[in-house]
Amino acid sequence: MLRLLLLLVAFSLASCVSGKSVSRDPDKVNDVMITFVQRAQAGFWKEAMENITPEEREDMMEGNQVMQEYKDAVNRIRLSTIKNMELGLDGRGRLVGVKEILDESNNLYRAAEEKITVDPSKLEDLSAKRMKEEEEAKKRLQESPPVEEKSEWDIYYSKPGSKPENEDPEED
Repeated sequence: MLRLLLLLVAFSLASCVSGKSVSRDPDKVNDVMITFVQRAQAGFWKEAMENITPEEREDMMEGNQVMQEYKDAVNRIRLSTIKNMELGLDGRGRLVGVKEILDESNNLYRAAEEKITVDPSKLEDLSAKRMKEEEEAKKRLQESPPVEEKSEWDIYYSKPGSKPENEDPEED
C-alpha cells in the first residue's frame, strides 16, 4: 500500500515537471513579451514566434507564415496593454496566452470597424442638405448684404477731422 502511494506521488510530481506549469514572474514575462513584440514589429517573425509555445505558434500560422490577422494585431497592440494582461511563461520560458490576447484584439478591432461603417444613402442626404443650406445662405447675402459698422475702436482711433465712413458727406 505504501509503495502504491509512493508511486502515485512520484508520478504526480513527474507530471507537474513535464506538464504545463506556467510561471507568472512579471519581470521575466515582461522581458520575453518585449522581445517578442520588438522582433515581430521589426518583421523578424521566425525569431518572434520562438518566444511562443508550440501549440499557440501552430494555431497562429498557415504553413510557414504567420497569419496576417496576427501580424496586424501585434502591430496594433501596445506593450503597456499587454503588460497588464494575464500572460505567463511555460517551463522553457515561452509565452503562454499571447494568441488569446491577439484574438481578443482582432475581435475588438472588427467590432469597431463594424460600428464605423456608414450608410452611403445617409451621406448623400447630408451632402444634399449642406448644398441646400449653402444656396440659402448665398440668397440671404444677395438680398441683404451685411453693413460694415465701425466699432468703438475704429471710431476712437480715426484721424481727427476725418468723417466716419458711414456718415453721408453731403450733409454739410
